[in-house]
Amino acid sequence: AQVKGKVGAGERHRRPHRGAMKKALGNAIGFLGRMSSQFTLIIGVVYLYYHHPKLNLKYESCSFEDEPGAKWVDCNQEWASNFGLPALPNMTTLFVGLFGIFMYRPVLLQVQGFPKNFVQYGIFLFVQGFFANFGYCGKLGVVNGFFSIFVAVLAFIAQVTGLEADRMLKIKGHKVVDCVADEQDVSRSLSEAAIKDYYPWTIMSVFFCPILGGMGVYESYQVKNLKKAKELDGARLASQNAAKWGLWAIMVGMVLIGSLTIIGVTNLPPAVVASADDDDEDQYGYGDDDDGDGDDADGDADGDGDADDAADTERRLREFLGAKTVMAADVFGQ
Repeated sequence: AQVKGKVGAGERHRRPHRGAMKKALGNAIGFLGRMSSQFTLIIGVVYLYYHHPKLNLKYESCSFEDEPGAKWVDCNQEWASNFGLPALPNMTTLFVGLFGIFMYRPVLLQVQGFPKNFVQYGIFLFVQGFFANFGYCGKLGVVNGFFSIFVAVLAFIAQVTGLEADRMLKIKGHKVVDCVADEQDVSRSLSEAAIKDYYPWTIMSVFFCPILGGMGVYESYQVKNLKKAKELDGARLASQNAAKWGLWAIMVGMVLIGSLTIIGVTNLPPAVVASADDDDEDQYGYGDDDDGDGDDADGDADGDGDADDAADTERRLREFLGAKTVMAADVFGQ
């Protein structure tokens, strides 16, 4: 009985460690999936920039009679193509990227409870790569598409091995993976020492998105004040808000910085780099007159070589034609 007690105690000691490892691995896969969705959103912004809808609405030129090659009902067909269902393919990557980002934390999708497990998340990542990455922005879409499918395979493996991320545990309750006594999240603990203000995180987030990052800094400041006032419930809520606003500031900033960088680089005008040889030669290959004395690279010292060559050519042509004319006259005279 004493031996069994020791074995049971050792097993209970190892359980929390295994549970923490499983949750860490699950969160890592969730983080990779969020990164793929974030880059999908960047691709969507870049693609929509190059295929943005045009605000071209006609009224005066529209009539109720058909014109040659066009029906009167299609007068604003361009508007329908830009803002109707035909425009959805241009926005597919943008919407899928937004949907994937909202999965990282239980924000808007918590009510729907998706994804509840890594099978659902893996299917979503596969759809994201196949339908929202491969066909958009050339190599960028291809690279991120394969990355999304790679993370989808990891998600399927995670489901087989019993991994779950924090996101999934919050939806379905703390079951299956970490059903141990000390599974409490320290960020939500009422202990004053365990409540974090996330100051470094929120200050860094200001450089990515000043507005959202500033809200995070304010919440971090509130954490310190509430802890001093011993209002631990309010301090815990402020701590959660500081982490949330810091995260969203960094995510929004990365999307904006990434999108603007790609758009700026791809819109650069073609560089015209003139080599030294090109500077020394004109379009005919004779060389430029760098010293201003009329001497070109062809050795024309007086600077009027082109005129002399033309006159000499004309003189020789006249002599040649004159000789041919005399020869012809002699032939016909005989």
